[in-house]
Amino acid sequence: MKHIMGKNEIVHEIRKLNVIERLNIVTDIWDEIKESQELVTVSEDDRRVLMNRLANYRANPEAATDWSELRQEIHDRYAEKS
Repeated sequence: MKHIMGKNEIVHEIRKLNVIERLNIVTDIWDEIKESQELVTVSEDDRRVLMNRLANYRANPEAATDWSELRQEIHDRYAEKS
């Protein structure tokens, strides 16, 4: 019979990885969640926050950071420490 790791075992193993590897896992999970249809409903509070952020972006789009640039910046910052 094949052993299936529980959440605590998975977290324990993930903590053994270096920062870059953990960031890559977080990014992969986030990308999968983003593409998932599980989160179809948004609460009114979350909707309000999102609409405020969208309004701020539209008012000042040059202040925004592109996700790929931010991801690279985080990678570079923590790669130096690993």
